[in-house]
Amino acid sequence: MIVTVRTTTDARAKADALARGAVEARLAACAQISGPVTSVYHWRGAIETTEEWEVVFKTTEARYPDLESHLLAAHDYETPEILATRVTRAGEGYARWVERETSGAVVPEAPAHEERPFFVYGTLRPGAYNHDRFLAGRIGAEADAVLHGAVLYDGPGYPYVVPATGGRVVGTLLTPAPDAYGELFGLLDRLELPVGYERVAMDVVRTRDSASVSAWVFLAAPDAPLGEVIESGDWFDRR
Repeated sequence: MIVTVRTTTDARAKADALARGAVEARLAACAQISGPVTSVYHWRGAIETTEEWEVVFKTTEARYPDLESHLLAAHDYETPEILATRVTRAGEGYARWVERETSGAVVPEAPAHEERPFFVYGTLRPGAYNHDRFLAGRIGAEADAVLHGAVLYDGPGYPYVVPATGGRVVGTLLTPAPDAYGELFGLLDRLELPVGYERVAMDVVRTRDSASVSAWVFLAAPDAPLGEVIESGDWFDRR
């Protein structure tokens, strides 16, 4: 059977994020337990009111506990009051279709010879709100770095990088902890790819020694919505 999950939370403390479109992006990522979000959960959009927003996911009975746990424990807006409630069930035909769509979901694994570090420039940087939430215990080393030939955009919702001559983006080079590479590779793909990013290998410059390092960078996908350019190239220094 299909379980419809309805989540609500107080939006007053998140007005700025709502206005910038972060709700849609983040909830899509929250629905990402394994596999593409469009195959696993069927997104019906957010309904914004003066007091709260509401979003409905359709998920399978087997996946419901994972979705509930994910929403309660890892939701982006630091809101512990999120509620996940079963409200309706759908027909068997629809259930069988969803099961077929989700049965082939595969968590990507990195080839051993491509174990590059990751260059992060937004909410995954040390000190930003997603760093400890998603990366704690998985990082072996961190180093300041700069990506040349790119421009940083402020959302909507999250920062996006687009290649551009003459630009530069400030960020952090993350080297996974021993034996954590495959787990981190899959986690970041599941977190970033459904919300408008593409993973690309690029050279970045490590600040401490000016060394050129090949790293994975999540760039804006061609159809990603873009906000204002962050002239400093540093998400921590956005105006």
